[in-house]
Amino acid sequence: MSSERILVVEDDRTIARFVELELAHAGYRVEKAADGTAALEILQNDPPDLVVLDLMLPGVDGLEVARQVRESGSRMPILMLTARAETKDVVSGFESGADDYLRKPFEIPELLSRIAALLKRTAHERAGQPLSASGVEVDVQARRATLDGEPLDLTAKEFDLLAYLVANAGTVIPRHKILAAVWSSDRTTDSNVIEVFVCHLRNKIGDRENTIIQTIRGVGYFFARS
Repeated sequence: MSSERILVVEDDRTIARFVELELAHAGYRVEKAADGTAALEILQNDPPDLVVLDLMLPGVDGLEVARQVRESGSRMPILMLTARAETKDVVSGFESGADDYLRKPFEIPELLSRIAALLKRTAHERAGQPLSASGVEVDVQARRATLDGEPLDLTAKEFDLLAYLVANAGTVIPRHKILAAVWSSDRTTDSNVIEVFVCHLRNKIGDRENTIIQTIRGVGYFFARS
């Protein structure tokens, strides 16, 4: 039985109950909230390990809940659910503090995969352990990266970008988050800087078909876990 506790914030009772049952079956401890106000009370008083947060909620919406969580200094993983298909809504979710998003309707295996990826990343960050995905292993503390056990020859910035991508493997990473984490800015004078460095990394890890580092048009990048 998993010890991780997940808060599901969803005002549709049918969806909330369905997700609750599936997560419980997968071994997670589950708590529910039907609106943003109730969610914030739980998040402030008894924070879970991860929150599955619907974008459209009565009263305080999902964007505001995510903003308040981040403003409190919490790095708790936030997986946002949205029925909206527009890229701008997905970007708004990321800007509010979401770590990943899932469009409705979704399949349970994908939901479980996204949750597992976020919890795994958080566990690695807390333990300071090497990160790994798709045959790439990154030891952040030693600043060493390998591909299938063979050392990778990387520049300092290439290493920083690879480490960030691998740390977030299995989730879609928006461009502005990459810029903030790797270049310490949400803007850059060279709008193609990320593309240039991603191209360098693809060459160095042999990702000729762009299947490991995938471009998500209009949003950012996705680093495959395997």
